[in-house]
Amino acid sequence: MTAAGNKQQATSYKGGRESHSLTIRPASVADAATVALLFSEFNAILGADGLPDDEAFLAENVIVSAAQMTRRLSDIVGLETVLLAFDNSLSLGYPSPPAERGRRSRGRGFVEPAGLAALRLVPYIGQDAPYAELTQLFVRERFQRRGVGAALIDAAEHLALEGGATCVHIITGADNVGAQAFYSTRGYAMNAVELEKHFGEGAHA
Repeated sequence: MTAAGNKQQATSYKGGRESHSLTIRPASVADAATVALLFSEFNAILGADGLPDDEAFLAENVIVSAAQMTRRLSDIVGLETVLLAFDNSLSLGYPSPPAERGRRSRGRGFVEPAGLAALRLVPYIGQDAPYAELTQLFVRERFQRRGVGAALIDAAEHLALEGGATCVHIITGADNVGAQAFYSTRGYAMNAVELEKHFGEGAHA
């Protein structure tokens, strides 16, 4: 996920099953609280990345603080870009607490964050073109089936093409059939199997 706010202008999308308007833009470190909120919600559903199941759903791993996300966003500058989607249709009188608010919309209140995606775009030994991977895709439940996920993928693919990649890789859960079906509708096909090995406690001592 990256603080690449200077690389792409905000883009507006209209579509979905309902009359719906989105703004998608790269996140910056200033968006750490919003990204942390969305990521914590995502972790609560699928578990925190890189941990075995008995640890992935522990509260201390699920909840990501703004300070943690500030460090993560700073660390991945130039490697991974986080894209934030905002629902412009909910910009008036947004009732949620400040911690859940997104960004101001021309003085009309707050635009609610609808979801996020993250694209990793890095050089690699496999080819002269960079390696592109959609590492995260999350749409809040109340915004699903409204074109948000598709718009985030489109935006990520645009960045990959702009960066010179020849394809985009996606890794998703073997039992996440809903996500697999969705990616299939966007033109993605099963091509590999991912294996993981978790290091035990004390491995980094």
